[in-house]
Amino acid sequence: MSEGNLNDPSAMDVRIEIVQDLTNQRKNEISIFLYDENGKPVRNKAIKLNVNGQDLVYTERQELYYITSSKYWASDIPAEREYNFRIALSNGKSYFLGRISPLSENNDQNIVCDKTGNFNQDFVVSWKNLKDIDQLSVTKRLLLSNSTSKDQKYDFEPQPIKKIAGNGTFVLAKSSYINPKSTISSLELKFGATKNGVMNSQLLKGSEIKISGHIDRYVEFNGKHID
Repeated sequence: MSEGNLNDPSAMDVRIEIVQDLTNQRKNEISIFLYDENGKPVRNKAIKLNVNGQDLVYTERQELYYITSSKYWASDIPAEREYNFRIALSNGKSYFLGRISPLSENNDQNIVCDKTGNFNQDFVVSWKNLKDIDQLSVTKRLLLSNSTSKDQKYDFEPQPIKKIAGNGTFVLAKSSYINPKSTISSLELKFGATKNGVMNSQLLKGSEIKISGHIDRYVEFNGKHID
C-alpha cells in the first residue's frame, strides 16, 4: 500500500467506474481507485478528487488478511453533458483526470416480455428504441433432476452474451426447458450498456474511465416440479 506523497500524474494509475441507472441519469454511483507505478493502492487523504465541481468522499475499508482498501466515491451526480473529473495532488496542484458522457436514458416499458414463463410456449422478449444498450445476457436457473420436494437443488446456466441493436427479439425455445438433468426454474435477463471515456494522457498506461448500466427482467417458470 502506497502512502507517500504523489505530485505527478504520470506516476499514477487511475480507474474510474460509474454505474448509472439506465432509466434515470441522475441515479448513479461513482468509484475511483488510485494505484502507484508499482500497482499498489494509494492511501493518501491529501489527494482530493472532484466531479463536476463536487468533491468525492475518501473511504477506507478493512479487508481479509488485514489488508486495507481505499477508494473515492460519490452518488447521484447530475451530468447533463458529461462527467468531468479533476484531481488535486499532494502539492496542491490540480489536473484534469478524465471525462465521459452519461449513458442515454431509456424507457423500460420498451422491453416487453411475460413475467411468468409457460412450459408449453417458447419464451419471447422484444424491445424497441433502446439507446446505448448493445448487449443482452441471459442466465437460466435450473432445478436439478435429483431434487425432491423437501430438498430442491439448483444450478445456473449463463447463455452466451448477445450483441443487440436498438430493436429486436430474443427467443428461448421451449425444447430447452427440460432435459434429463434439469428443468428450467427462472430466467434473468440483463440489457446492458457500457462505454469508455477519455483520460489524461499523462497517467500511467492502463488508466481508464468507463460507465455501465443495465435494465433487468426476471421470469419465473411455475407449475413444473420434480418429486
